[in-house]
Amino acid sequence: MAGQVRILKEGEVLFRSGDQADSMFIVRHGVLKVYFLKGNDEVQLATLTDGAIVGEMAFFDQKPRSAYVKALTQTEITEITRADFDRLLTQIPRWLVTMMQSLSGRLRTTNDKLAALEKGQLSASFDMVSDLPLIPIVRTLRILQLLIQQLAQKEGVNQSLDYQTTLEWWLSLTGWSRDYFAHFIAVMEKLGVLSKKSDDNKSQRIVLTSRVRLSLFSDFVIGLQTRASFDSLRSFGPAWIALFEAVLSEASASGYETYNVPVTAIPANYAGLPSDRQERLKIADDLAHWLLLKSTKTNVEILLKVSPKEHKNTVTLLKMLNTVLSEKLDSIV
Repeated sequence: MAGQVRILKEGEVLFRSGDQADSMFIVRHGVLKVYFLKGNDEVQLATLTDGAIVGEMAFFDQKPRSAYVKALTQTEITEITRADFDRLLTQIPRWLVTMMQSLSGRLRTTNDKLAALEKGQLSASFDMVSDLPLIPIVRTLRILQLLIQQLAQKEGVNQSLDYQTTLEWWLSLTGWSRDYFAHFIAVMEKLGVLSKKSDDNKSQRIVLTSRVRLSLFSDFVIGLQTRASFDSLRSFGPAWIALFEAVLSEASASGYETYNVPVTAIPANYAGLPSDRQERLKIADDLAHWLLLKSTKTNVEILLKVSPKEHKNTVTLLKMLNTVLSEKLDSIV
């Protein structure tokens, strides 16, 4: 599949939003800008450099282009037309083409659903205006899980994804910065969910070290997105985790399968446990809402009904969330 080499002048538009997708392109040398128009302003979504592929999603699912692309410098590209690709079909299995088309369609559908949920849009500085918190985290986790399902390869006892391929799909679907994706992967490494490795050819791979941990955390954050307010997320921190750890410890000590724990009556000898009564009540009220706990309230007390067996992973998930929020992954920079 040789393709046709083209030279774009600085400022030349490669394609526009709404154009039909008759080709996809590989950047040989230079820089392309991916953007959309907001009035007369260009809102930059990403920059693509040597080796990047652009226009492949619309090419495979045969839908109109979803963004504008132009050259920021004189740029050399290879254009792969549909005729070029059809010639390639004689050399590769048809099922591989079908899989790529299916993946493009699923990712575009996922992207559309997420965009509808967001009820907002990107500003020129990439800030997310939305009624729902945690959008960047939720969206990246969902895309990562979908790509693992479709493209992951066996790597020992684990699964792995090509880093560059994953990044390009993520950029196509979100338009957010490469820096955010790199930071996200680094934080997931810190959480023990995945690792980033280089193979003998020095290409980088994302190795999924704990699929269970990724699945649990994804489900937790996705569910939390519809329950947690921006205010409660801002106040969330180690005190919340300490209180819930103390609640679970008291429930375990009771010997019952489930136990109603009075939060203000918990002894103060737990590390990090808030001593102020009103602070405990406020945290307990938020935790009940976040974690869908049954609670009993009076004017001076809140009892949280917990099950040590059912909630054994909750403290870990809260600690993971605390790390993610402290790393500012809930905002695009």
